[in-house]
Amino acid sequence: MPKEIHYKIIKGSNPVLLSAPHVHSHRRPSLTLGYKGGEPWTDVLVEEICANTGCWGIVLLDEIEFDPNYYPLKENEYKQEVADIVKREKIGKFLDIHGLSDEHEFDMSIFYPSRFFKSISLANDISNGLDRGNLRGLNTCVLRFDKEHGETLGEFVASKLRVPSIQLELARYIREKEPLRNSFIENMSDLLRV
Repeated sequence: MPKEIHYKIIKGSNPVLLSAPHVHSHRRPSLTLGYKGGEPWTDVLVEEICANTGCWGIVLLDEIEFDPNYYPLKENEYKQEVADIVKREKIGKFLDIHGLSDEHEFDMSIFYPSRFFKSISLANDISNGLDRGNLRGLNTCVLRFDKEHGETLGEFVASKLRVPSIQLELARYIREKEPLRNSFIENMSDLLRV
């Protein structure tokens, strides 16, 4: 029986990889093994930015029984595919796009892995580059990854594959409102074009 694929790959020519691993519900590694709800519009962000820039992309297609962000490599086909793309296509930057939880009172968070100066620089460049046009005044928090919750895709790509990476979490209202969503896509596309 062929292996069921739960993600799609967007082929590109620009050596940047964007990821949307939580578009749909997924099972978090926890004692309850409960599902975490999906993060709508993150797939659209990745698809549109890739179309504008020629970046590579990987997007979750449906609900799955594991968390593509946290499960270890050997149990995580999504993370395995990210590793394959990064190595095969000589990816120079990795951006993992997520939805920001509604409980936060800011617009965007950008997480970077500690000890990786190029990832810290990437986080700051993106924070500064997105803060213009309709998104001027964006309230952004640039933070180190919290080590308590396992190895995220961003940490994996930086530490194991040695590629600058970040995890960007965007507020729901920006993802849902078309003018703001389009501004995010435009600003990010401007930052990533070669």
